[in-house]
Amino acid sequence: MGFLFRPETAGEGKRREQGMKRRAFLKKGVTQALYAAAGLILAWPVFSFVTYRKNRKREIIFTPGEQAAGVIFKEGVFLVKEKGTRHALSARCTHLGCTLRYDPVSRRFRCPCHGSVFDLGGGRISGPARKNLKELPVKKKTGGERVVTLTT
Repeated sequence: MGFLFRPETAGEGKRREQGMKRRAFLKKGVTQALYAAAGLILAWPVFSFVTYRKNRKREIIFTPGEQAAGVIFKEGVFLVKEKGTRHALSARCTHLGCTLRYDPVSRRFRCPCHGSVFDLGGGRISGPARKNLKELPVKKKTGGERVVTLTT
């Protein structure tokens, strides 16, 4: 039974004393935390620069001749004439950004990529898209031109 209850030898006591003490452990942990914080502080400007996306505004002008039809597509914008008023909708599907097509028979916008369907007001009817189309501001200028501001 002597092999189960071995008395401590002189070398084992010294090995236990050589292990990491509480003070050294805390010092090492605090040092590593400070290095991590410094790394984050230095990396933040680089991360901000790499992920920066500038918003660009474009103005799309619809002439009076173009406005005769009920729905007009030009440069990523639909200008819709409905019940005597005109409003503009983004032609990008809210699902994955495909360019929508207007179906004059059903009077709806359809996504050729995944089949989302929207009404003339931009409301979602069916398909994988979960949001309505983005409505864009329309300004009427002298001479009958309508200007739509598209932010990309």
